[in-house]
Amino acid sequence: MSISNPEYFAMTFDMEGYDNEIWMAMLSDWPFEAFHEDGNTIIAYILKHDITQDLLESVNEAKGIRFREYEMDVVPDQNWNAVWESSFNPVAVDDYCYIRAGFHAGSTEGFKHEVIIAPKMAFGTGHHATTYMMLQAMSKLDFQGKRVLDFGCGTGILSVVAAMEGAAEVIGVDTQPEAKENSIEHSILNYVEHLCDFREGGLEVADPGLYDIILANINVTVIAKHFEELKAMLQPAGYILLSGIMTYDRGYMEQHISFPPLEVVEINERNEWLQVTLKK
Repeated sequence: MSISNPEYFAMTFDMEGYDNEIWMAMLSDWPFEAFHEDGNTIIAYILKHDITQDLLESVNEAKGIRFREYEMDVVPDQNWNAVWESSFNPVAVDDYCYIRAGFHAGSTEGFKHEVIIAPKMAFGTGHHATTYMMLQAMSKLDFQGKRVLDFGCGTGILSVVAAMEGAAEVIGVDTQPEAKENSIEHSILNYVEHLCDFREGGLEVADPGLYDIILANINVTVIAKHFEELKAMLQPAGYILLSGIMTYDRGYMEQHISFPPLEVVEINERNEWLQVTLKK
């Protein structure tokens, strides 16, 4: 995509002494178009009309808590594909999954799956701890012939890998229209579009019936709100994989999410994020 007028702003955050991933995850609540990390700096790009007073107030309140300082400047005309390409590096999830963009070098030996993506955002690509842990957890399950629900599918990466693992059917739902479009694009890039069905909306747009595996990499409040529904949608002996939960939200999770009769198989932690695997 090329932008022909200077309507974009770059917010440059000095992250020295602070956690990049946590602040980028919080920034994802706003309509930033792309992120670029360079050492202790995050540059977040946003359209001028998306810069609201609420956003600026929230950023200023976070100064000294989530980052040191920030600057905001108009972005001149430039090749946005080049911006994304310069900020995106391949991701290796153990020896299970190698995630790369089309402009990177060809296939890499030693990985079970190679996933091609069209990077536009830093989330849902494997860079973020939640997606990374979800893929690690998925590597331990048998997807062959299974019916899978991806609740909050985002970029569709988890759905694509589930299909690559041999799932018979993958339904991905997300309330954001761009998530549906991006997920469809990734399923086509990886030749699994015939196994994946992406829909705009919440659980109400998912097909009825039970699922063998449910993936929910979203956030703790949405998980808590819909967890009883998710449990009811799970086959006996099925699995639910959860993430998008920060370590400081563990108390909230334990207070608001009732796991029984599901068994906690494991709880993993990476960069202040949690991933939970449950079995019915």
